[in-house]
Amino acid sequence: MSASPEEAILQNLDEAICLFNRNGEVVFLNKAAEELFGRSMEELSGCELGDLLPQGPDLTLFLQKTLTEGRPYQSKDLDIETGRTFNADIALVPFYVAGRLDGALLCIRENLELTEREDLQFDSLLYLLGTIAHEVKNPLSGIKGAAQILASAVSDSNAEEAVRLIIKEADRLNTVVQSYLNIARKPSAHPLNVHEILEHALQVVAPSLREHRITVQKSYDPSLPLIAGDESKLLQVLINLLKNAIEAVAPMRIERTIAVSTRPSQEYALIQETGARRKQTMRKQRWLVIAIQDSGSGIPKDELGRIFLPFYSGKESGSGLGLSLSKKIVRDHGGIIRVKSALGSGTTFSVYLPFQIISPKKRS
Repeated sequence: MSASPEEAILQNLDEAICLFNRNGEVVFLNKAAEELFGRSMEELSGCELGDLLPQGPDLTLFLQKTLTEGRPYQSKDLDIETGRTFNADIALVPFYVAGRLDGALLCIRENLELTEREDLQFDSLLYLLGTIAHEVKNPLSGIKGAAQILASAVSDSNAEEAVRLIIKEADRLNTVVQSYLNIARKPSAHPLNVHEILEHALQVVAPSLREHRITVQKSYDPSLPLIAGDESKLLQVLINLLKNAIEAVAPMRIERTIAVSTRPSQEYALIQETGARRKQTMRKQRWLVIAIQDSGSGIPKDELGRIFLPFYSGKESGSGLGLSLSKKIVRDHGGIIRVKSALGSGTTFSVYLPFQIISPKKRS
C-alpha cells in the first residue's frame, strides 16, 4: 500500500522523527530515525525514550511534560549517544490530532561536522592572531617612542614629515593590533541592558541609515531584565548585523526598512550539564532574543549554510570575518545565532542569549 502524502514527506526529511503516543511509547519512526538508531521501525515500536537513548542525557521528564502539558522543548549542541557519539540539535513538540493532544514528536538534527571543524579552526586562528598581536604590540610601542624623540630633535622639514608619518602609521598599526587582542579576549560578564546596547548600536550606524533613507522599526519588550554579558563584544555583534542589514536594504527602491525587536523566546531550551561522576543532566533554559530583520532581497539558499564560515563573503570587498566573529562572540556568551532568509523576502538574524536574570543592585 502506498504511503500517504504526509508520511512521504516525513520519510524524506533529513531530520530523525520519532512519534510517541500518550503512554510515551514509539509508534512511528521515519527512515532518518531508523538510520540514526540503527534499528527498524518494527524493532523499536513500543520502546520508550530511555530505550532509544540509554546512555545519553535523560529527556524522559521533558517528554512527560510535553505529553501532559503540551510544552515544547528544544536544545542546541547536545551530545547524543546511539552506538556512536555525535552532536545534534533536538526538539520535543506536542502532537495534536483533531485539536486533542495525542502524543509528542522528537526531532533530532545532527550538526554538520564541517561547521564544527570550521569553528575549531577559527578558534585556533583567533588564538594565533592574538599571540602575534601581543608580540607585535611591545616593539611597536618602542618604535613610536623613538619616533617621538626624533620629532623633537630634527629641524629638517623632510625629516619632520617622515617622523610624523612613522608615528601616524605606528598608531594605525597599534589600532589593528589592539583589535586582534580584543577579538581573542574572552568576554567578561557584567549586568547589562540589551536595549541600551541596541540604542548605542543604532546611534553608531545612524549616519548610514540617514544616507540611505532607511526607516527603523523598533519593538522592544520592556519587561526584559538585565542579563550577564560583555557590552563591548555584544555591541560589536549588533553593529555588524545592522551594517549587514543596511547593505541589504540600501539597493532597494522601496520598503527600505529594518525592524529591530527584543522578546523572550517562546520555547524552552534543554541545557546539558555534566555533574558528579560525569553524569549528564538536563535543565530548562529560556532565551532572550534580539532580532534584526531587513526588507532586502534575501540570501540565496545555497549560501545560507556558509555565511558563518570564516573568510566566506558574498561581498566583493568583504573580509568574511564579520559573521564568523559574531557567531563566536554569541557562542562565548552561551548563546546561539540563527538566520532565516528567502529570496525576495528579506533576512532575519536572531541572537539568542541565556535568559539569566541579574539583579539591578549588582550593577556596581
